[in-house]
Amino acid sequence: MNAIIVLTQSLLRQTVRNRQGLFWTLFFPLVLMLVFSFLGNSQNRVNLAIVAPPGPSTAVVKAFQQSPLFRVKTLGVRAALQDVQRGQMDAALFIPSEHARRTATLTLRYNNANAVSAQQAVGAVEAFVAQTDIALSGRPPLFRVSAHAMTHSHSSTYLDFLLPGILALMTMQNSLFGIGSGLTRWKEKGILRRFRVTPVKPVQLLTATVVNYVVVGFVSAAIVIGFATMILHASVLVPLGPILLVLLLGMASFLSIGFIVAGLSKSQEATIPIINLISFPMMFLSGVFFPVSSLPRILAHIVSYFPLTYVADALRGLMSGQLATGAAAFRTDVVGLLVWIAVTGAIASRTWRWE
Repeated sequence: MNAIIVLTQSLLRQTVRNRQGLFWTLFFPLVLMLVFSFLGNSQNRVNLAIVAPPGPSTAVVKAFQQSPLFRVKTLGVRAALQDVQRGQMDAALFIPSEHARRTATLTLRYNNANAVSAQQAVGAVEAFVAQTDIALSGRPPLFRVSAHAMTHSHSSTYLDFLLPGILALMTMQNSLFGIGSGLTRWKEKGILRRFRVTPVKPVQLLTATVVNYVVVGFVSAAIVIGFATMILHASVLVPLGPILLVLLLGMASFLSIGFIVAGLSKSQEATIPIINLISFPMMFLSGVFFPVSSLPRILAHIVSYFPLTYVADALRGLMSGQLATGAAAFRTDVVGLLVWIAVTGAIASRTWRWE
């Protein structure tokens, strides 16, 4: 036990002194979260140019300006069309002058170069115009919706969705790259072979290595959660026990995969492409930056069995307050991770080589 503690302390000191490793372990996920949270929040508002004559249309313009869904600029016809053409505005809304007809047609011109922003702009304007029309005309709607918040739900933003995904991504990157690349480098330099002729037992060395990455993973997760909640004001819940369990299971599954890669690879040149081949599809398909449900049905079904998907879904359910209502889904994620640990652990025990 003393040998494991001493080795763990030594490995932790090496980790802290490795500035490049600290950047990729901690600061890169923080930068990634900052960038994507900014992009996600900025996409919630539609940049809308409005061309309107003075008169009754002023009330419509004011309604758009007061809505949090739009960032409005009132322009002339030529300037509005030029801004849309250049991509500086998502769409331009032309409000006609008052005339004898009872129904006025509002013309919306948008740039279809970006299909996502175009669809968002058209949908937001159409829905808002329908609501404003009822409010200004005084006509009662045909249907009335009575909305009630669920007991265990709370308002959320894209940052609240992103944070659990970033935590899951950090768990994969730290464990997979750390073990896979680190042990391969030790094998390539003959360090592991030299350890076999010292009083330190191989099991003690591997145990200290695993403990090192687990400690680094927990500390990194705590820093990211603190940064997101205190600096970026993410409104997430942090049930400590279940979150630690999910992070531990996630690290165990990816550490096992890392042992497989390190056991099969003979050099760093071979290790990095293999790890990228494993991690890149999960990074972009496992619900880190966008919901898995947005993928095609067959692909979403396949991705749902990825270990990163289990970690991201479990963390997202916990941090959104759905532990009580989504207990079955949480158990499914935990069982899925346990299966990954059992299978990859068995494979790692057969593929591991000291040289």
